[in-house]
Amino acid sequence: MRDLPLPLLQALSLPDTIVARTIPDRGVLEWTTGLLQILVLLLAVGALVTFILLLKAMREGVNSLNTTLSKLSTETQPLLASATAMVGDAREMVTMVRRDVEQVTDAAAAISDELLYAAESAAKRVDDVNAVLDVLQDQLEDSAISAVSALRGAQAGAQAFAAELTGKRRRRSVTRSPRTDAVD
Repeated sequence: MRDLPLPLLQALSLPDTIVARTIPDRGVLEWTTGLLQILVLLLAVGALVTFILLLKAMREGVNSLNTTLSKLSTETQPLLASATAMVGDAREMVTMVRRDVEQVTDAAAAISDELLYAAESAAKRVDDVNAVLDVLQDQLEDSAISAVSALRGAQAGAQAFAAELTGKRRRRSVTRSPRTDAVD
């Protein structure tokens, strides 16, 4: 029992005893403290009322905003529908342009391939013609050399023949000269 606190021990030992306590007088400080507590309570109630009024005003503002948005959405439905149609048309145009560009690109690639083939063919033909011209030039050179040689040979032969003929005439004219004088 000794482990219990003193007031409990007294209550156990004196169950019939009435304990009275005296309340001291309140001073000015205690009255001002109470008044300040009441004032704080009134300010808190005023702030709560103000907060409630603010929430009510915000609710009315949100309701008016919802009303304005619903009116705006009904008014913009045709605008959105026409914008959607315009976007669809633009997509179709882009698709058509893309298809046309692909066709032009394919055609340009085909033309480029054909031009490359034609250029290669032309280059091959030019090479063939150059080869023929080289052979022809060699043949012409050989023929010209042969012709010049033949002409020189003929010229030399003609000169020799002419020289021989001239030499025979001179011999004849020397041997004939007395006769020719007599005949003349």
